[in-house]
Amino acid sequence: MSTVSQSIASRPMLRIGRLLLRVAIAALFLFAAITKLIDPSSFAQQIANYQLTPWPATAVLSVFLPALELCVGMSLLLGRWESGALVWVAILLTIFSGALLSAIVRGLSIDCGCFGRSIENTGTLWPLIRNLALLAVTGFLWLSRRKK
Repeated sequence: MSTVSQSIASRPMLRIGRLLLRVAIAALFLFAAITKLIDPSSFAQQIANYQLTPWPATAVLSVFLPALELCVGMSLLLGRWESGALVWVAILLTIFSGALLSAIVRGLSIDCGCFGRSIENTGTLWPLIRNLALLAVTGFLWLSRRKK
């Protein structure tokens, strides 16, 4: 057990804080997934706006990514397969951040598409900052998880 894990296990307030952070990330991923699954064609257009993938790949991603977000969110919410879910959160946030950074560098004026059409006009800079903060929280959850 790591020092962080031992410290968390011995402090109930930190355990509660860790649970709240895990549930918050789960809720965020579930909300993002549901809003995209409701209207996959709009999400496909938002992916296409990044100009990173050909249309057939974009169409597949518009269904695959929200389904993966849904699985990850449910795993975190239920506390099942937490380690795997945290790895997927980190992978997804890294990919999403790379796409956002690419859009910023290329000067694209687009909406991030993070939550489908439910939350628009977020641009790319603030979602990138949010993703980096979420990566830090994910790292904390990873380091403080109970190892079996």
